[in-house]
Amino acid sequence: MEGSGAMQDNVGDEIQVIPSPSWWWAGWSGLSFLAIFLNLLFLVIVIKNRKARDLRSLLTAVLITISVLDILDIGRIAPSIVTNLHKYKEFRIVYCSIGVFHTISVSLLLILLGMYLVCPCRDAPPLYYPASKCSGSLPQKLLIPLFLLIGGGAAGIVPIMEELYAKIVDDKDMVPHSCIDPTRLLSLLDNGETSPTFWTDLYQTLVSLVGIALPLLVIPPTILVATVRACMHGHCCQVKYKQSAGELLVVVLVTMFYLGSLVGSVLPKLDQKMDQFSVGLQPVPVLWELANAAARPAIYFLANPAVWDGLRGACCSTKRSYGSLSTKEDEVALSPVVERISSL
Repeated sequence: MEGSGAMQDNVGDEIQVIPSPSWWWAGWSGLSFLAIFLNLLFLVIVIKNRKARDLRSLLTAVLITISVLDILDIGRIAPSIVTNLHKYKEFRIVYCSIGVFHTISVSLLLILLGMYLVCPCRDAPPLYYPASKCSGSLPQKLLIPLFLLIGGGAAGIVPIMEELYAKIVDDKDMVPHSCIDPTRLLSLLDNGETSPTFWTDLYQTLVSLVGIALPLLVIPPTILVATVRACMHGHCCQVKYKQSAGELLVVVLVTMFYLGSLVGSVLPKLDQKMDQFSVGLQPVPVLWELANAAARPAIYFLANPAVWDGLRGACCSTKRSYGSLSTKEDEVALSPVVERISSL
């Protein structure tokens, strides 16, 4: 039978799973449950408080999109542990295609978060956000669908490259995250166009550059510019600018976890391909990605004041919700000051 996880004829219909140590299964189960729970909780809180002043921004729209993509990605990874499914070509194509779609889309959306720090776009009064120069509705209607379309276009190339989905487990029977090997760049540099896998190597190199190199080049400078600007204007030291400071912290932490998970996934592959390079990490890219999917919503709750207040309002019922409080503040910020001068 075709595929590395195919069943033997004498096994029948017995379900087989990936042979992994107990710590791998414990980590996979715990991280998957935690990631799905936190992402769903984040979506519920944001939808419930969608009219709140501080949530009417491009950043919120991007975070919602990333949460939906993470839930979709976990749903893709879950059935892959059953090796009986690996023998089906259609399953392998779907697994690799959605993995590439997730990698490209999340990478571009994180870059959009970095650009948001430089030019914040939101639908809120300028009293609390003096750096805001544009509305948050137009960019999220144009750029987010565009980035998802680019990710879908990259994923659509997977079915025509059979080598990508011929085997979805590595030499140690571990499931990769997106069927993309960043170390193919080494093969491309060594062999060039003479390599029989030139087009596959080129495709995987381009996806790796978009998923790893591009965020690393774009996001740190935008974070630096936004941080210096906030310090110069004193936004980090005033309570009324806490949302702007929290959004900057969200982007910093999300980027750090994203790049950290990429390093944890790529370094073991480099260790296998390069003799002069050695690390002590296990090649478990799926666990790194699940940890990333679980850490992102936790960062949203801990570093974004609007999301935290929404969670607090949902857990502790009060007479006034966060959304109504924001509406009152908007009315006060936009209403003119009227002074009555009485003649004595």
